[in-house]
Amino acid sequence: MKTLKKITFIGLATMAVFLCSCPRESCVDEHEPKGYVVKMENDYSGKVMARMFIYDNDTSYCCVTTKGHTIKIVDDYYRLKFHSYDIATYTSINSEEWDDSLLDSISKYVIDTNPFEEVYAFYKEDYSNDNLKKIISNKELYKFERLK
Repeated sequence: MKTLKKITFIGLATMAVFLCSCPRESCVDEHEPKGYVVKMENDYSGKVMARMFIYDNDTSYCCVTTKGHTIKIVDDYYRLKFHSYDIATYTSINSEEWDDSLLDSISKYVIDTNPFEEVYAFYKEDYSNDNLKKIISNKELYKFERLK
């Protein structure tokens, strides 16, 4: 039974790697959000982001994103350019310091596995950062779907 769990875990981790390399146009479900607005206590926009997968008590990290994943809009609100907010984790590694050799030991650099206080998804259109800033400043986040 333990071998079956290991094989399943390896299969899930392998699938995640394949999903990371999928071309954006052909992999995006039309019912998925165009983007997210998130509220965070800490500014991780300059840090390396990784996907986190948990199966049983095993946690793995893959699909590192070094730049452009988290963009400050205003105050504690950020635009998240990542297709799944609930598996996003941030590391202590600055984006400029990233080296592919760090991937094998990425777990020891993870500093936040639950970084978002609030998460809002927008579906109809892909808003500019200026439009998002206006929506936040006017306290109109109710226009989006609150996920967290």
